[in-house]
Amino acid sequence: MTLPVAVIGLGALGLPVASRLLAAGHPVAVYDVRAEPMRELAAQGARAAATPAEAAREADVIVSLVSDTAQTDSIVSGKGGILETLKPGAIFATGSTLGPAPVQRVAAQIAAKGGHTLDIPISGGIIAARDGALSLMVGGDAAVLQRARPVLEVFARDITHCGAVGSGQAAKLAHQLVFAVNVMALLEGLALGKAGGVDPEVMKTVLKQGLANSTVLQVWHDLGPRWKGMLQATAPDAPLPNMRKDLHLVLELAEALGLDAPVALRASQVADSGKATGHLDTLI
Repeated sequence: MTLPVAVIGLGALGLPVASRLLAAGHPVAVYDVRAEPMRELAAQGARAAATPAEAAREADVIVSLVSDTAQTDSIVSGKGGILETLKPGAIFATGSTLGPAPVQRVAAQIAAKGGHTLDIPISGGIIAARDGALSLMVGGDAAVLQRARPVLEVFARDITHCGAVGSGQAAKLAHQLVFAVNVMALLEGLALGKAGGVDPEVMKTVLKQGLANSTVLQVWHDLGPRWKGMLQATAPDAPLPNMRKDLHLVLELAEALGLDAPVALRASQVADSGKATGHLDTLI
């Protein structure tokens, strides 16, 4: 079954997601502040929209893949936002990692217009998006998720229903904590092995053969440089790279829930310092 879809936010994930939906036969409208990805998708048959409202006008499912809460608020309730044209019964599926509270607030706005919200934060990265092998942690009504499955299954291999709206965000932030610690622990382990006279490639083999093996290690060749870049120092008030942003959200959620999270706190401090061990070493 094909459904009219809008994809808003055509970055590293949004562009391949929209491309896969087009290839699967879904009518797709797209919007991004940048013209280049819209031109690329228009050449594949997408309808390029001038505003989020125009993209959402005919959509049964609206997939939002923008960067943060501010951008989400802008495309939903800002001028030219989707609330201006949302169809009754339409599903707003936000794949952004925002934290539970912002998603629940947006869900209330969508509900007031007769729509539904699915909280679908994503794991898997660029390669999985291209291959249709993303993992989604879904918060929302089970019946609404069932309606959206013909769209979500085009780009996701694993779709796990976590509970009500906001629970997908909680699951994603818990996942991101483990992921970020894994990345930084791998960097420190490789650096420690190198300092002790073990070639980093040999060290990777040792790790893969032991209990320290992980998906992060398995895809390190392709995605490690990108993750290492997220640990570099940034100018004051500059937008935070995803890993660091997500660790901040982890700490905010832990505080809101009254949960002590010392590992998350130290991981965030190391990430923010711009001095994570080994992240500047091109051989690691």
